[in-house]
Amino acid sequence: MPAHNRYNLLLSLLLLILLHANGNLFCSVQENLTLVPTKIDEKIKIDGDLDENIWQLLPLSEEFITFSPVYGDKLGAITKVGIAYDDQNLYFAFKCLDDEPEKVKTTVSKRDSQSNDDWIGVLIDGMGNRQSTYEFYCNANGIQIDGITSATNANVLDIAYDFVWESAGKITASGYQVEIRLPLSSLRFKGGEETTMGIMFMRSISRFGKMGAWPEIKAGQNQFNFMADSKYQGLEKMLNLEILPNITLNRDREHDATGAWDSSENDHNLGVSVKYGITSAVTAEATINPDFSQVESDAYQVEVNQRYPIFYTEKRPFFMEGVNAFDFALVNNGMMLAPVYTRFIIDPALAAKLSGTAGRMQFALLAADDEAPGRPWEQGSNPDEGVRALWGLARSKYSLGDDNSAGLLYCRQQFAGSVNQVAGADLQYRFFDKARLTLSYLHSINEPAGTDKTHSGLGINAMLQYDSRRVQCWTTYERWDEHFSMASAFMNRTGIDRGQFFFGYNLYPGKIRWAQRIQPRISYETVHDLVSGMNDYTAKIGATLYTVRSGIFQALFYNEQEAWAGTRFKSSSANLVGLMQLTNYLYTYASFKYGDKIYYDPEEPFLGMGHRLRTAAIVQPHVKLNVDLEWIQDVLSRRLENKKHKIYTVNIFNVSTTYQFNKYFFIRTSLRYNDYEEKLLSDFLASFTLIPGTVLHMGYGALFEETENHDGQKVYHQKWREIRNSLFFKCSYLLRIQ
Repeated sequence: MPAHNRYNLLLSLLLLILLHANGNLFCSVQENLTLVPTKIDEKIKIDGDLDENIWQLLPLSEEFITFSPVYGDKLGAITKVGIAYDDQNLYFAFKCLDDEPEKVKTTVSKRDSQSNDDWIGVLIDGMGNRQSTYEFYCNANGIQIDGITSATNANVLDIAYDFVWESAGKITASGYQVEIRLPLSSLRFKGGEETTMGIMFMRSISRFGKMGAWPEIKAGQNQFNFMADSKYQGLEKMLNLEILPNITLNRDREHDATGAWDSSENDHNLGVSVKYGITSAVTAEATINPDFSQVESDAYQVEVNQRYPIFYTEKRPFFMEGVNAFDFALVNNGMMLAPVYTRFIIDPALAAKLSGTAGRMQFALLAADDEAPGRPWEQGSNPDEGVRALWGLARSKYSLGDDNSAGLLYCRQQFAGSVNQVAGADLQYRFFDKARLTLSYLHSINEPAGTDKTHSGLGINAMLQYDSRRVQCWTTYERWDEHFSMASAFMNRTGIDRGQFFFGYNLYPGKIRWAQRIQPRISYETVHDLVSGMNDYTAKIGATLYTVRSGIFQALFYNEQEAWAGTRFKSSSANLVGLMQLTNYLYTYASFKYGDKIYYDPEEPFLGMGHRLRTAAIVQPHVKLNVDLEWIQDVLSRRLENKKHKIYTVNIFNVSTTYQFNKYFFIRTSLRYNDYEEKLLSDFLASFTLIPGTVLHMGYGALFEETENHDGQKVYHQKWREIRNSLFFKCSYLLRIQ
């Protein structure tokens, strides 16, 4: 057995000994509480006033218990919750008491952008199978955040989902109040004589730096194991049909080689998406000639001297909704970032999805016809011009109780005679109170065009996690064969064996009021390259401090060996990170990594030195005005003859200013500058959203390039030259037919 495999096996055995020493031989999840909300006939106006009679009934415990950054403490403020329902909606009311209501942090901002505010949340497991939750959050002004969390990746809220629901909030003399109407047509649930859903409530107080929940979430587990049951009578299927027509108009201009403007390219796109609720738990969707344009540009990132590609999140509506159904069990910080990365489906003319739940089984199917690979190239001739790529994805997951599951995944891409197929299985099982096992297996078959040869490879993921109030520990193993290939996946590297180990111990300095938790930590990673036979390792030691005002401060020290282009490089570096909501109007973030850096040249790599600095701030001088600032600097130097020679310096500035007139309408301007590429990107966007789906966007973007004159060895920078611009109009209307 190779040394790195023996190392991970030893760590796993040590972790098992630790688990048994604590005496927790079986999973011991608390028995669920049961709520029976009141069914009402009266009309409830969603205005945040809570003057309806039903809201005098507040059935829950008034004291929420913290789960971040410390488990098991009292949140420190009373929270009263009311629940009701009728044949079409679920209703929730929150009275959030606060001794200092003037310090409640709140904004009027666009959807999904107020996570640093004080907020309340409702988590609903519509199917009652503890595998996914609909999550709805509001700040004190009723501004919404929503999304879905999967038990496969329970620490990540996927905010790509935008559900139709109504909320309102207001500041009061004793704190703030929030009122919510949640249409049943926005949920998947098991209709019938009696419907049981899982439910949980959360609250965050920004200046305390604390988040709490009811029922209590205990250390080492997640919300799926502690949700209360809420029982409803006579709920039936609500969503029959959704029709979403859309239109996009574009005018694009670009300078030609002489510096003159090309003639404008005017384009229009008419499309329609249809969603049909086959049952209250199964939905079919299709889109014809869809609009997948983004309404804003990706923020600039450093792309110079990067060994691995930059991961950009999905922003296209059709793919954003339902993508979490394809979550697959992977290891922490693994080489595969996502098994289904839908941005690889670039320009589909037709796409369809079927997803839902049947008993304990959750399933999803996705098919797409992508025109992008067969489009003409800007330079040269595309030999596959006119050929489309066909995609097929299938996923099923079976609930084994609580947050345990077993699943299957199949992905296929076909293009120009080549075929890529991957099949896999995954398991997540909590066999101890605070320990969870994750296993997955993927097998790929790649059939290149024009040959009878096929290439196959396997991928294996294994992870054992242990979390308690004092100890956080995990060990992982992953293997990706040299010929493993998965067209749908975002992967950093194949042809490796890799193991990781992490151990952190929590300290609670109760006498220091501003310090909530300190976690000293160590970690070790080893990588064996299956092709070259060379080994990498990374050892880290450091500590993380959690404070009031949502502060997190971390110091890590690295000792590494990394092989690149046949050469081993040993390096050391230090990384400092800090973030905090300093005041209600200022959130700050900074990170600084300094030390040895590899220059990833395929022919002449070398070990240099340098730093990566990132500073960011969110400034809110007014409740409706938001300014996002970011500066990234990346520097690499080389030691030659006892002197440092600068190889490159990259400065990136991203600035965005948003004014939110009300919860429906905002305008935003942004500037993005990259001095290494000498490019400046400007965007303007005016956006109106009545409900998700019924939207109106108007925008203008322009790309500028800094011009130069060369006089001998001197370079004279001249004015900015606009090289491309685009004007667009986009609207869509959501029609819901019950």
